[in-house]
Amino acid sequence: MIGLMASILAAVTLRNPMFLLIIPAYALRLRSRNAALIGFYAYTIALAATLPSTSIYEGAGLKVAVITGSSILLALDEVLRGIEVEKETLAVSGVLTASALNDYTFIIILVGVTLYTLHRNFGKALAYLVGWLVGSVLLLYTGRERLSDPAAQALVILGVGLIFLLLAERKEAEFLEVALREKD
Repeated sequence: MIGLMASILAAVTLRNPMFLLIIPAYALRLRSRNAALIGFYAYTIALAATLPSTSIYEGAGLKVAVITGSSILLALDEVLRGIEVEKETLAVSGVLTASALNDYTFIIILVGVTLYTLHRNFGKALAYLVGWLVGSVLLLYTGRERLSDPAAQALVILGVGLIFLLLAERKEAEFLEVALREKD
């Protein structure tokens, strides 16, 4: 419910109706998780094709990146876990809706709701996400003169994300007798 509300409010805030294509993915989730994932992937491809190609060093580009990233993450979490309609999710959705009166308030509350939801669902794994965000911000800030192209910025964010994904999964990989480090 939170991800659906975040996507609808993102459509209004960014004036991009493609965010509303998440609704069919939610409808498909009522029948099948796999069908919902296919719908979600189609949604993200259509959304990526319509987003403006602006640098995150500009205010408008940063606004698009934060709102899009948070709403996609919340929607993916609900598509994978299932749609919960509880008092807590309704209250969080209500706070998110009330914050949409101002763009800056909406962005702050959306980031807070995203962190809260991820902490509630993933616990300590949230530290990897925060590390990914901090690492991405540091790399983008230090390389701001060389990374003016939005594609280069996206690759930095994805690359840092893969590093933290490897860190998060290293115990499971070593458990499967595939060592990530050479032994002396």
